[in-house]
Amino acid sequence: SSSSSSSSSSATVSGKTRRGCRVGALTTTTTTGDVLEEIARANGAVAYPIVVGTNAHGVRGAFATRDVAKGEAVLERGLDGANAVMDDPREDARWSRQLGRRLIRLTRDVSSLSSLMRAYVECLPKEREPIGLANDEASVEALRATWDDKNAKEEMLTFAKQIESSFALESAMDDTLTMDEWRWAMAMVHSRTFRIEDEYGRRPTRRAMIPGADLLNHSSVDANCDWSSDGETFVISAVRDIKAGEEFTLSYGSQCDRHFMLFYGFVPEPNPHNKVRLFSDGKHALDWYQALCGVDELDDVWDREKKRIVATFEKKYCVYRPDKNGLRRCVAPDGLFLGAQGVVDEALIMLLNEMSGDEDMAIAAIRARAAEVIDLMESTTDRIEQALRDRKVSPYNVSLMKTFRERKVALLRHVA
Repeated sequence: SSSSSSSSSSATVSGKTRRGCRVGALTTTTTTGDVLEEIARANGAVAYPIVVGTNAHGVRGAFATRDVAKGEAVLERGLDGANAVMDDPREDARWSRQLGRRLIRLTRDVSSLSSLMRAYVECLPKEREPIGLANDEASVEALRATWDDKNAKEEMLTFAKQIESSFALESAMDDTLTMDEWRWAMAMVHSRTFRIEDEYGRRPTRRAMIPGADLLNHSSVDANCDWSSDGETFVISAVRDIKAGEEFTLSYGSQCDRHFMLFYGFVPEPNPHNKVRLFSDGKHALDWYQALCGVDELDDVWDREKKRIVATFEKKYCVYRPDKNGLRRCVAPDGLFLGAQGVVDEALIMLLNEMSGDEDMAIAAIRARAAEVIDLMESTTDRIEQALRDRKVSPYNVSLMKTFRERKVALLRHVA
């Protein structure tokens, strides 16, 4: 669930609705509100206008108990060990390992926890079903050799390797730790963690799992709340007036379907940030266009012109990103994309327009590329579906992959 919109469409897959769908009429019930009661108690009985409930699709979320004004705090927590599960930037271990380790310790010793942290641990999903395809061993093995989306596969395999390597390190220190337990912890960590950073670099970046805050579902188009932090306090506030009974929602980020499918286990509907990578970089695009035109790949004139255009492209569209030492470097975009509703990347139009000398030809080339990607996907669909069946991937994840691919093709058909 994730939006207070009156639309009744949802991201239901195989009869189950995950975080991120849009909902219609909201029905609030206080079936799992202990964590919010403990938050109020910890704040000196300050009652925030938030209650745990279920929406029209039976999905748990957070709802307004009364009208909430724009700018009003919906939830506020201190950032310390008593109020959140946090990493320590002074430790050598990666943040996800730290949080996973701490979370497992909390689940194993619930009786010794404060009433707040006990309520938090007890409200976390208990099922061991993996959340997200990247955290599902069966899905990873099925897609390892069959997935036609190179970048998505690389991202999935990188994460799968991180799970395996982090488990090896943690199990060496705790011989009672099981892979199922670790996968569950990693699923919680990667789908419920907030990145607390100072844009001026005055304090180190930290990650935190915050009781109550992760009850808010995602909306890609109409999130009515946002969060902020000064490093000591975490606050969720309304970004517009919210009526009593509306569901509070946050944006989990302006991410495409691939990210949500791999790490959150759903694809939001609608998703204006969805996109399809047509080319990995400028050189790839122009090499492809040269082949489309039937020009010999060793043609010197084309080679010089491609180098000139790519240099212009990288200078105009470079972005600044931190390197491994934390220094910001100017790097070329990490792909050329077709966006939601068939919006073509401006940089891609510039590349092909420069190379062809004609905008109509550039647009025709983009249409040809979109059709080519569709043909590739359709030619591999049977093989992917058979691999998922052979590996006995859960019906939910099979349907999730099907939905992801159908939406990708639908996006491509806007221009193909």
